[in-house]
Amino acid sequence: MKKYDIALFDLDGTLSESGEGILDCVKMIFSETKRPLPDEKELAAFIGPPMYDSLRRCGFEHEEAEKGVEIYKRHFVEHGIYKNRVYDGMTEVLSALKESGVKLGVATTKYEPFAHRIIKMLKLDGLFDFVGGATADTERRTKAKVIRYSLENLGADKNSRCIMVGDTKYDAQGAAETGVDFIGCLYGYGTREEMENFYKNAVYASSPAEIRDIII
Repeated sequence: MKKYDIALFDLDGTLSESGEGILDCVKMIFSETKRPLPDEKELAAFIGPPMYDSLRRCGFEHEEAEKGVEIYKRHFVEHGIYKNRVYDGMTEVLSALKESGVKLGVATTKYEPFAHRIIKMLKLDGLFDFVGGATADTERRTKAKVIRYSLENLGADKNSRCIMVGDTKYDAQGAAETGVDFIGCLYGYGTREEMENFYKNAVYASSPAEIRDIII
């Protein structure tokens, strides 16, 4: 018997390994704006949160950050999006969850049109009931807002048993703020320590197969 009615999945570092393509495009932002490239640790922090927020964190002013986002989008569409692969075993896990009657959604702070395109490219579009992402403006940019938006579109109500699956502190924080259960993926781009700072009672998965066992 399934333990949850709805399962939401982050995209980067949870469903797919995408770091190379993302960071290639981030590097182009710094190159085209003639800014010094951050160190590897600071660059790695670009995987997960909205690009605008990451650029502001690195000292970009509002207009510069908006320009940086446009540079990123241009390069991501041209080449970054293709450096992306589904984690081994994830397709089978999603199929098992869907067959068990769990509604599946994507909840990512990646720009929503990109999220749709990636899910289709990875041949996962037939498994998800809804793909939720961020807007280009500030209307829906935090993880909590995307989670609420995705749950609403999946028909969640007060009796629905819902869980968020993600790999970073942003996913953990979003789950905590929206009151849903949380699975932290230890194979992704975040750390258990970071996730625990935002979600004390999370459960953790070292592989996609462990996610399946937790949800059903």
